[in-house]
Amino acid sequence: MLVPDLLGIGMALFLAWLFAQAAIHKLRAPNVYRRLIAVYLEADTVGRPVVWLIASVELILAVLLLLPVSRHTGLAGSAFVLFAYAGLMAMQLARGRHDLQCGCAGPASTATVTPALVIRNSVCAFLALLALAPAVDVAPSAIGTGLTLFITIFSILIYLSSEQMISNAQQMTGER
Repeated sequence: MLVPDLLGIGMALFLAWLFAQAAIHKLRAPNVYRRLIAVYLEADTVGRPVVWLIASVELILAVLLLLPVSRHTGLAGSAFVLFAYAGLMAMQLARGRHDLQCGCAGPASTATVTPALVIRNSVCAFLALLALAPAVDVAPSAIGTGLTLFITIFSILIYLSSEQMISNAQQMTGER
């Protein structure tokens, strides 16, 4: 299956935004994420260096995704991390931890782990894998650049909309 280069670049830019946002959340509120990571890992405590390490990995992925020379590495790493996050959430759900804060939308978010979040992370991981498919070279043009930006912005808006829909659904059903 061939994926046009514009689509692959758009997905890479979307994922760069996603990982940069995730890293910024952790760096701005390390104590919140220390507690959250400790719960996910079933540890008594987690030090700030663990939060900084995770945020650093997310920032490195964002940079790798932005640079054409390292984009494939960034996409593969993104898929791995997103599947790992989805797996950690699924593990919590399997243990009956439906009250656990997700941490996806920042420390102020009250969204809790749900199957919808596991699916969303898995879809994002599959998009990273899709963007790794062999590309069809497209000659650089203003229309191509516009299409790439459209794909990026559209993906961000879909992601943010899904975040809000999941949060609204939890409020409406009294899950939080």
